[in-house]
Amino acid sequence: MTKKRHIWLSRQLSEAEIHDTSVDVIVTLPDRTRWMATFFTFQNIKTLRQKYKETGVNLSGTYLWAVNMIICEDLSRETIEKVVDDIIADERLASAMMRISDVTNEAGYEEGFFEV
Repeated sequence: MTKKRHIWLSRQLSEAEIHDTSVDVIVTLPDRTRWMATFFTFQNIKTLRQKYKETGVNLSGTYLWAVNMIICEDLSRETIEKVVDDIIADERLASAMMRISDVTNEAGYEEGFFEV
């Protein structure tokens, strides 16, 4: 069964970096709505806090924030897809991700994706 969602990542992640990084993710649904969040790893949160302690940013690492933050064990494509699918299945997409502009150009999507 094909999943009826399209997931775009802001950059391709190497196997070496999937445990300590962040990436912007856009989820497109067949109704043309698009949803965006930044996915972080738990390790990346630790790395950022340490960096901020050393540089003085965010009250020397006292806090960290990001709009529409989702924190995962790793950022492999497989994990991101599982997390997105779980959020959609639990009907939490509007809470976990920010709605952005709807799709107006179908280029880049598989044929028939927008047929509901």
